[in-house]
Amino acid sequence: MIMKRILKLTVVSLLLVSFLIPYTAFAATNDAEWQDIGISEEEFYALLSENADDAITAYTSGLISTYTISMAKDGNKLTILGYTRGRTDVIKCGFTQVIVQQRKDSSSKWNDYLTYKDLYADTFAYNLFREIFVPKGYQYRVTCIHYAKKNNISTEHISNYTKVYQY
Repeated sequence: MIMKRILKLTVVSLLLVSFLIPYTAFAATNDAEWQDIGISEEEFYALLSENADDAITAYTSGLISTYTISMAKDGNKLTILGYTRGRTDVIKCGFTQVIVQQRKDSSSKWNDYLTYKDLYADTFAYNLFREIFVPKGYQYRVTCIHYAKKNNISTEHISNYTKVYQY
């Protein structure tokens, strides 16, 4: 009986300790690359307002207060804009993943062209601005998962996507 209790306490203790151990996640990449370009906050919102027709902004009752993802094209350059805003008590905010998908035509299946994970800021807000060059002759869209974290127990995830663009 005492042995059983000791075994249970040991297992519970190990599980609790395993939740406290930090881990590192790595982003998956392929041949395409993001180009991180610094822009001002005014430029960011000007670009976002120019492409507001495919932006989705919603209000939630959880940790994420507003979010959006948008895409614009210029030649063979794809510009991805978005943000995640949390309540002021949020300590980590951003995207768990952003996936650029492509397909040959409307009848074919979407394929993941480029995947990035763990785009965060250790604050209650995160702005996303990326540019990539893509081959013509395909349709493109961006899917993402917005993320906000208040503590180790309280997190929120919201899926989102842009409209489809033809190149």
